[in-house]
Amino acid sequence: MSKQVDFYYDVVSPYSFLVATQVAKLEAETGAKVTWKPISLGRLFKQLGNAAPLSNMPKINHMFSQDLPRLARYFNVDYQKPDVFPTDTRLVQAALAASPAEQRGDLTRALYQAYWCEGRDVSPVVVAEEVLGKAIADLGATDEAKAILKGFTDELIERGGFGAPILFWKDQMYFGSDRLPLLTADLLAANR
Repeated sequence: MSKQVDFYYDVVSPYSFLVATQVAKLEAETGAKVTWKPISLGRLFKQLGNAAPLSNMPKINHMFSQDLPRLARYFNVDYQKPDVFPTDTRLVQAALAASPAEQRGDLTRALYQAYWCEGRDVSPVVVAEEVLGKAIADLGATDEAKAILKGFTDELIERGGFGAPILFWKDQMYFGSDRLPLLTADLLAANR
């Protein structure tokens, strides 16, 4: 039984941040192997003709005042709304996309720590270099990295994805951090 799970995310997405904090637990409990696949959420919305959630102020107010603090407590993680939201994550997302796959989870978690726990804007090059290291951050400006990021974004669209976070196990899509218990249950049931 295949236990490969693909995790599509953008550092700007707070719900993707919450999933990222739970990946190690998911892998440990289910034996699954998670592949980290950074995407460009802005590009995704543009290609699909979707409006970003930011266009809905009641939703944004609810998200930051109630939903995210509640989910952070549920997942037992530190959370702080960044001073700059949203921020431009194209450079760091491209750097993540071009980084070695085996390092991508740790690099992503470091960016999430800086942005969603410490409230630091990760878009300035100096911050990206500090968090990712200069060599990885420099990758983000290359055409190759941008093409890889576009490829992950296009791949998600081809699979029927429409936002972030999205996890895929086989052909099953799990959208949102609140679907992690369902994915866990499905993976465990497949082990029986």
